[in-house]
Amino acid sequence: MTDRHPLEEHLNASASDIMSAIQGGFRALIDVKGKLAEYFLFRKLEELRARGRIGKVEWIDKDGQPDFLVHLPERTLRVECKNVRSGKEGRYRKGEGYKVELQKTRNSKDGTPTRGYRLDEFDVLAACLFNQTHEWQYLYVATRALERRQEQGMENFLVIMQRVPPRADGPWRTEIEEAIRDALT
Repeated sequence: MTDRHPLEEHLNASASDIMSAIQGGFRALIDVKGKLAEYFLFRKLEELRARGRIGKVEWIDKDGQPDFLVHLPERTLRVECKNVRSGKEGRYRKGEGYKVELQKTRNSKDGTPTRGYRLDEFDVLAACLFNQTHEWQYLYVATRALERRQEQGMENFLVIMQRVPPRADGPWRTEIEEAIRDALT
């Protein structure tokens, strides 16, 4: 019997070595923070499911798919989880909020530029504030409240760099249940 984590067994490496490799890799650290944001959001969603506040929750890890499907009696909502940007570049001037980048990680396989999100690709955005606050906290918003692009022919696409307030304000909510209600109305 072993006390090692299954990932240690899978990689044939100690937890310390795995952590050192992540710490030494800029891209790996970004990927881990993204996956941790999803993991902690999944725990919140599962807690709501256990309390009967929402139905089944599906955590999806596929390109071109939302991060979560949240099943409700009325319909299934798609939830996208993104980290706000880090450092000074991730903040607006004078404490006006943080920046979250709404862009997919890859273009389409045929090379066409499809990294931007259309308004109809997800229903709720969960913006994780960790990169600015060092806490796994979120602000949530119904997608329809996000800023849209103004260029002709792009009106159904979301602006890539969206403003996230430092605290709940306007359509931004501290509880995902509130953003879910907003998305349903």
